[in-house]
Amino acid sequence: MATEWARVEPERLAGALAGRRVDESLLAWLESSVERLPGLANTSPQECADLLGAAMRVTINLLDSARYDEPTGRRLRTVLAQAAQSAAWLHFDQGRHASAQRHWRTALHSAHSADARDLGAGVLSDLAYSATWLGHPGEAVEILSLARTRTHHATARSLLDVRRARALAVLQDDAGTARALNDAEHQLERGSAQSAPPWVSWMSSADLAVDAGRCWLDLEDPRRATAALEEGLSLLVPERERTRAIMLTYRAHAALADHDVAAAVADTRTALDTALGTGASRCLDLVRGTLRESLEPHKGEPAVRDLRSYAHQRLAPVAT
Repeated sequence: MATEWARVEPERLAGALAGRRVDESLLAWLESSVERLPGLANTSPQECADLLGAAMRVTINLLDSARYDEPTGRRLRTVLAQAAQSAAWLHFDQGRHASAQRHWRTALHSAHSADARDLGAGVLSDLAYSATWLGHPGEAVEILSLARTRTHHATARSLLDVRRARALAVLQDDAGTARALNDAEHQLERGSAQSAPPWVSWMSSADLAVDAGRCWLDLEDPRRATAALEEGLSLLVPERERTRAIMLTYRAHAALADHDVAAAVADTRTALDTALGTGASRCLDLVRGTLRESLEPHKGEPAVRDLRSYAHQRLAPVAT
């Protein structure tokens, strides 16, 4: 990004990095670039990571070296928080959890410094999601309780509520999960009439449905889980392939819980192909776990044997 901008307007970037005042057009370009970059994560994750890293370095250098007034400083810190938050998700998807945590901490500190309360709450919700994914749902509930008091936008509150539902479902709190999902749906409806902040603009009814499906699966209600996941898959936009791979894997788990091995095999096969297309380790690990553990009791069935053989062939190049 720095190279691209220097080629277009070398004086503005070089001047700011040399200690001159941050130009408004430079700042606006940096803001719009960082808002657009997460869209590359689905198709070009490595290029997206490289560009986010460049955006973070440029922004940090501007904060350290350039001259700017207080409002400009807040905007720069917001840019840094957004870039770090997006980078954290890329690292999380690749299973690089320590690096993801470092980026989320950078994002949280920058959002706090910028007094960007909704953005800070969103980073806290990411940390909570990570905690639930890694087996610490109690910690996630505590984080989300704090974050809920710091956000103003309805769509942001919807995201916090649905992630609270996920954590409560793992803790086997049926009533708490249902309340959190209802809260999430109500807030999402309210948020649709507003312009959501860029960091949560992706939040949709499809995301609510997939998380509801996972909740009902954790609460051992596979038919309700399947219904929610099917709704989510029907609503999901085509470019959300990582989410699709996860949804399909969850639906395979629901099918197994409902004793439908054929449906589980079909969804796992499609989830595998989709996950390979994304290159996201988090998605691939979820499919591998399904093949290795969830389908193990059915390993003698021909469809499961065929699936495992197919998966071995498809995953062999990834392993090497």
